[in-house]
Amino acid sequence: MSVLRPVDKLPELNRATVLLVGAEDALLQQLADSMLKEHCASELRVHLAKSLPLPSSVIRPRIDLIVFVINLHSKYSLQNVEESLHHVDASFFLGKVCFLTTGGLPGYKL
Repeated sequence: MSVLRPVDKLPELNRATVLLVGAEDALLQQLADSMLKEHCASELRVHLAKSLPLPSSVIRPRIDLIVFVINLHSKYSLQNVEESLHHVDASFFLGKVCFLTTGGLPGYKL
């Protein structure tokens, strides 16, 4: 298990890989399905992970963008993302990481 680094692999021509990280499987799958339905000129690959680190025994493509999905109704969801952040190299945070929150209500507190 290792830290994800943006320069571990060379980029592929006309191909992008997005990694969705979050504790809610159904929400991640729904987001992945909607992303893949959109037409784009390049090939889009979407991978799902409940948390980081990813197993090092698996061969995977270069990850171009990491999206951390946080459900504001679940304290575990936020803790999961906080723990996963330790397994991402700091250079990923320069335009290669996105945080998406769901389930927010005005005045809602964790």
